Amino acid sequence: MDLFLQRCFDGMFNGAIYASLALAIVMIYRSTGLLNFAQGEMAMMSGYIALVLLSAPGATGIGFSLRGTGWAEQWVPFHPWPTAIAILGAVVFGALLGAVIQRFIMRPLDGSDSTMSMVNVTIGLLIMLNGLTLWIWGPFARSFPSPFPSGKDDYLPVLGARLRYTTLGVWAVLFVVIAILGLLGHYTKTGLAFRAITSNRESASLVGVNTSRTLMIGWAAAAGIGALAASLVGGAIVLEPLTMMKMLIYALAAATIGGLDSPVGAIVGGLIVGLAQALAPGYLGIPTELTLLPPLGAMVLALVLRPHGLFGTVPVNRV
Repeated sequence: MDLFLQRCFDGMFNGAIYASLALAIVMIYRSTGLLNFAQGEMAMMSGYIALVLLSAPGATGIGFSLRGTGWAEQWVPFHPWPTAIAILGAVVFGALLGAVIQRFIMRPLDGSDSTMSMVNVTIGLLIMLNGLTLWIWGPFARSFPSPFPSGKDDYLPVLGARLRYTTLGVWAVLFVVIAILGLLGHYTKTGLAFRAITSNRESASLVGVNTSRTLMIGWAAAAGIGALAASLVGGAIVLEPLTMMKMLIYALAAATIGGLDSPVGAIVGGLIVGLAQALAPGYLGIPTELTLLPPLGAMVLALVLRPHGLFGTVPVNRV
């Protein structure tokens, strides 16, 4: 029983990370119908910014110098920052990066007749951002202090298993993000405009909603959430140029399981993927090298039972 619970707790931590990135994917898909394959790389670059903001000049990470800390010491006030403040700085950077990409790269393509051309652009952004991060910070794995207690004794004992404070902290942050998005969506003009665009973009434009500005804010919010996911990964596991590319695969599976237009589905899908990844190798005898198979199997099963996801909206077509 204790081993089963421990695997569930481990899966819950991974599931929260996948859910965060899946939520960012859902936000953009709801408003544009576009799968942003660059979401993981945008998040990864923001994670490295958090590392720079909290590292002193000459910091070596894991045996290698970290580029950018000298510049940060010169231009960033009170550098180095505490871990939690550095993560907030990375979220702000991610939001600005998302807004810039939407304004100068995606908006000119908005009138394109083919959604596939926009998807291809996001794939190009994935390659470009990954290469840029690799060029600036190198291929080395790095980590930084977690914003939550993460010592060997920092856990809650539950029936013989260890529920670590990092897992509780990550889920608490995720629920706070969901609550903030809910409040913004229902009680602010920008949130109402975003909901209108999600419902019917053309009609929203006809009644005076500034769709371009609203979409830019949506991209910024999604990129900020992705930056938060990458920072939590860097504070709990390691951060390296391929980390978020791997996470993106799981996040896409989570978003697909829950429904590509459902924020609640992103949370549930992330939890399902995390638990499947943690439980299947131990109880089904799947080798650790094939841990991608259980989440993908869960995604296929969910799509067979509900093609639009567990919480996705079934489209209604006029006849």
